[in-house]
Amino acid sequence: MMNKIKRLSFYIITFVLTLFLVACGDNNTSSTPTTKSSLSIGITDAPIDDAKAVNITITKIEISTSTEDAGWEVYYEETEAEPAETIDLLEFSKGKVFKFDSKDFDPGEYGQIRLYLSTTPEDNTITLLTDVVHNLDINSGIQNNGLKLVSGFTIKEGVSTELTIDFDVRKSIVVKNPNANPPLYSLKPTIKLITNDVSGSIIFTEPAVGNVGMTAGDVFFLYAAGADISGELTEYAVTEAGTGTAYENAKSSAIAFIDTNDNDTVKIIFPFMAFASYDLYKQESAGTVNEILTPVAGQTGVTLAADDNGELIITE
Repeated sequence: MMNKIKRLSFYIITFVLTLFLVACGDNNTSSTPTTKSSLSIGITDAPIDDAKAVNITITKIEISTSTEDAGWEVYYEETEAEPAETIDLLEFSKGKVFKFDSKDFDPGEYGQIRLYLSTTPEDNTITLLTDVVHNLDINSGIQNNGLKLVSGFTIKEGVSTELTIDFDVRKSIVVKNPNANPPLYSLKPTIKLITNDVSGSIIFTEPAVGNVGMTAGDVFFLYAAGADISGELTEYAVTEAGTGTAYENAKSSAIAFIDTNDNDTVKIIFPFMAFASYDLYKQESAGTVNEILTPVAGQTGVTLAADDNGELIITE
């Protein structure tokens, strides 16, 4: 009798151990690591007409799956072997992009990006048309905590994700105490994050702006279709007051230029625009120093959509 009990106990223990080992094997099979995906980040800018260069020095870029100050992962960081990147923002307009090397991350939803700028005054500068160079003052909050873009994006599994950070220099540089010697130039970055595959370029050629005319050097703005611009501050008003943001609600700005590669056609290019509808305005003089925005006839409700394949060209 005792031998039967022992044999039965042996069989039970063997059966339980077998189940345990099978379960462990199943768990190991299902724990295949997720394939990481490539992320590429670039920098671009909307051009301005009153400076030759605007240099910023980026020392680190981080991304986070959270919208809180947590979960940061390094995308780019300066090292002794690879010093910080100094970028002349004015070199990267009209669709040109400064690209950092890509890096692999876990796929998923991400909540924000953070940029750190150099705290060395000479690393962030503006060069005026007179070739005079001024350091750009950066407030202590940005110096200590970085420049955050709380703007969600998705890194998809097995797919390369391309993002572009668009600096709007026209809004980002404020002249404080313009009558001082020297005046103080302050960097108050106005930036937006674009997911490249859901954006495109809007290009206007000379005949498309017949009621206001278009020559090289003219400044144009895109606003959301139907936007009320009556309260917009001009650059002159902001400079005089030493505060505020010029054309704060504009979605983008561009300067007309002669495209020598296209029969000297005069064009304005608004790259990296989200799929949406826009109204076009031209900046014109009002008196000797101030300026106003004039709507361009026939160019209201201009719609950029996914089926434009990344480029909407308007010729009339």
